[in-house]
Amino acid sequence: MVKLNCPLPLKKNLYLRMRLENKFQDEIRMNSSNDSFTKFLRESALFSALPDEDLPAIADALVMVELPKGEILFEEGEEVDGLFLVETGKLIGFDQEGQISHPYQRGDILGLATSNSANQRLETIQAQTNSRVWFISGANIHQIGSDRPAFAESLTVLANSQVMIRRLPMPWLEPDEKVSLITRKHPVFLFFALMPPLLVFAAILLGLNFVQADYAMVALVGMVVAFLICAIWLLWNINNWANDYYLITSKRMVWVERVSGFYESRQEAPLTTLISVGVKTTQMGALIGYSDVMVRTFIGDIRFERVAHAKTIGKLIESFWAKSKHVDLELDAKEIRKALREKFGKSAEEVTTRELEEEYGIDNEMPQAEIGFIEWLLSDFLKVRYEMGGAITYRKHWIILLKKVFLSFLGMVLSTVFIIALVTRNIAGLNYSMAITLASFLMLVCFLIMIYQYVDWRNDIFQLTPNQVIDLDRKPFGRESRRAAPLENILSIEYERRGIIPMMFNFGTVYITVGNTQLTFNNVHQPSKVQQDIFSRIGTHSQEQEDRQIRQERDRIAQWFKVFQEESQDLLASKDVTSPLNPPPG
Repeated sequence: MVKLNCPLPLKKNLYLRMRLENKFQDEIRMNSSNDSFTKFLRESALFSALPDEDLPAIADALVMVELPKGEILFEEGEEVDGLFLVETGKLIGFDQEGQISHPYQRGDILGLATSNSANQRLETIQAQTNSRVWFISGANIHQIGSDRPAFAESLTVLANSQVMIRRLPMPWLEPDEKVSLITRKHPVFLFFALMPPLLVFAAILLGLNFVQADYAMVALVGMVVAFLICAIWLLWNINNWANDYYLITSKRMVWVERVSGFYESRQEAPLTTLISVGVKTTQMGALIGYSDVMVRTFIGDIRFERVAHAKTIGKLIESFWAKSKHVDLELDAKEIRKALREKFGKSAEEVTTRELEEEYGIDNEMPQAEIGFIEWLLSDFLKVRYEMGGAITYRKHWIILLKKVFLSFLGMVLSTVFIIALVTRNIAGLNYSMAITLASFLMLVCFLIMIYQYVDWRNDIFQLTPNQVIDLDRKPFGRESRRAAPLENILSIEYERRGIIPMMFNFGTVYITVGNTQLTFNNVHQPSKVQQDIFSRIGTHSQEQEDRQIRQERDRIAQWFKVFQEESQDLLASKDVTSPLNPPPG
């Protein structure tokens, strides 16, 4: 397991050190008892496994650091001296080449990613806005970890996640999506996977030992072949164990499963669908140290099967779930202020709004000019993915088209060969005219069948619009079926590639769960990319809906204040302020 070593106090950043030593000590003690600050600690994944009564002691170990916009918190290559927790503001991490690796905001932990060999920072952290972070020194980390094993276990899980995140390529993540937690099955299952090839190789060596005296060359060749086969088997099992992992991002829960060369699947569900988190342990699991983390969602259970530190992972998932629901109150207050100023005609700045498309509109295709049959037939001839008018259209992989037209193409080839043989007089004993006519007719029929199969393949499409997914199947000269579902009704998206051919040519099926039904995009090219496109559109559509609701609520509040002001002015204007006060009766 990876351990995070934080042995030294701050040394290099003199600006930061002056702040730590002089300016904020009294303010820290004042904030330690603040309910909002305790809530902030409870939201942090680092302290998610600790009971509430431990949080005041944690608060005493933290030191507040205020960062103006643009200031560097620490730089890549500096010695690790502790961790930082972000309370307010936004920060970015980047490497020496200036490539931004991660954005950071409230609740994020800075400094977990370190170089194991040199114990150095792996990125530079800079404040994008005025920010407040809290520093916990290496000495305090070790002290808290020794007194509270749950804290040490959370730190170990998070540090191990950072190591895996930097080693595993995940090109399907969205640009603004960040991995919070990643884990694999317990290492004991790697040991179980290694035993069969090792035992088989040992058994073969034992058997060859009895025949090597009489058949030395056969025994040598058998040993080499057995070694190669068992080595490939061993590496295949190691790779399968490494490629089966679970992760939590800032937007979703994902289970990635790959069987090298035969199968690939990625099941996921948005964090917003989560209902509860539980842990299930067997007697064997309790003995060895693994359990199943049961994540209940609206569509069923997602299992983190046979993972170590299961209880801690369950607590971390709950923490990330709570973090995903956090509302930036400062930003909300600014937008409300803008709405009020605009309503009263006192806005000092332009307030732009975004026009949304009709929520349940289906037809999002751009109008097209009329084209001829041949032009239509050959346009986007073999495209399996293209975008037009805001809609992404997918077709089945061209391998499926080849399977459809193979027999008719073979018939055309044989007919052509037969006609050539007749013309060159290499076939005798047949009625020449009749044979030519039949062969030509067969070739024409095969050609028409090929055209039919191509049009059928071309018309079987799957569309992703800004607000819907559509499965459209049109048969040439026949029926048409169309299934659609709004993006907001999608509960989960999965995909799988099963078999050697789909793995070689990278096509598979995407499963979209909508309520109690399921839409399938069958045999599409790059199913992981299709899944990523759908998830990205869901995020964009959800944000648009949320923005619209927020704008409506702000307008409603602003309208209340405007009516209140108008009524107050009318009330003041109706009073006769110059008339003398009436004396009280009698």
